[in-house]
Amino acid sequence: MSFENSSISPHPSEYRFASFQHRLASYAVDFGLALLTLGIGWLIWSMIVWSEGQTPAKKILKLRTINKVTNQPASWGHMSIREILIPLTVAIASGVSGGLLWAAWIAVEICFYFLKGQRTLRDYWVKTVIVNEA
Repeated sequence: MSFENSSISPHPSEYRFASFQHRLASYAVDFGLALLTLGIGWLIWSMIVWSEGQTPAKKILKLRTINKVTNQPASWGHMSIREILIPLTVAIASGVSGGLLWAAWIAVEICFYFLKGQRTLRDYWVKTVIVNEA
């Protein structure tokens, strides 16, 4: 996908970062869709829209994940790492730690968002930003 067909600007200084409320709503909508479709529908839809740097909820809410290095929508690989591999790793580690790691992960994600220019630890690891296209 090129920027000619998108409302995203190729210049990082012109990004409109997604607000905390938008990102929280995105997590809630993705969770609700996953529950509603028993995970299967959400996963199929996700695999389709990940190539556009979106999840089903981001598609609905007009948010997009941008690769900070290339200033293009995140690739399918970036999205699979960001949306499946990292949360799955945290969930497994959380199970071993009795749930303490999950609470710590959420706290770190929130702190990073507010202290590091509207980017979470996961954004830094995968080198992405979440922008609002609305």
